[in-house]
Amino acid sequence: MIFKQMVELQNEFNKRVHPQWQEQNYNWMSAIIVESGELLESLGYKWWKHQEPDMNNVKVEAIDLLHFLISYQIEVNYQHPKIKDFNEAIKLTIDRFERCFTEEEEDNIKDESIEMLVKSLIVFWGFGKFNAMKAIFNRLNMSNEDIYLAYVIKNCLNEFRQKHGYKEGTYIKNWNGKEDNKVAYEIADEWGAEDLTYEQLYIDLEAAYEEVEKKHKIS
Repeated sequence: MIFKQMVELQNEFNKRVHPQWQEQNYNWMSAIIVESGELLESLGYKWWKHQEPDMNNVKVEAIDLLHFLISYQIEVNYQHPKIKDFNEAIKLTIDRFERCFTEEEEDNIKDESIEMLVKSLIVFWGFGKFNAMKAIFNRLNMSNEDIYLAYVIKNCLNEFRQKHGYKEGTYIKNWNGKEDNKVAYEIADEWGAEDLTYEQLYIDLEAAYEEVEKKHKIS
């Protein structure tokens, strides 16, 4: 059920960006590559300087990757000659997503580091990307329930951004010295996984952002 909800949430968000998003040939792989770089940056890959891994942000970047990966997979399925329509592409994505995240991961990626898995995520074809993504979450000790909760939080924030000028360039991403990502997760932590709802998180983001806008106008 959670995999179905994540795919449907992603499709609904993409439709708000463009009603026929699956026809636009968006470059999902470029987005995946950039987000992969941000994940590696949070891991602290620069051996030539002192760095402390920011594992909380690694998890945030992994969830961002999952958003783009789901979109990529839907579009790939939709463009397959054997797929009859968009609904079938959605159903196939849900099915393979769930299978890859609930079945035992492939032997050839069990022992890979997160760094190598990120590279695999880029070079693997088709549903192999889901296998690599699940292996990354395993290394981060994130259960499917953890992934789902984090996904809903980021999906809600993405929706909030779009409705507050993100595409137009008027959105304020820094909220009193914190990136909005961190604020959203802090709000979610205050509620807890059992009590948090998409609607309540959105309301709390609205309240927090009103204060940000007020301070921004004053300054």
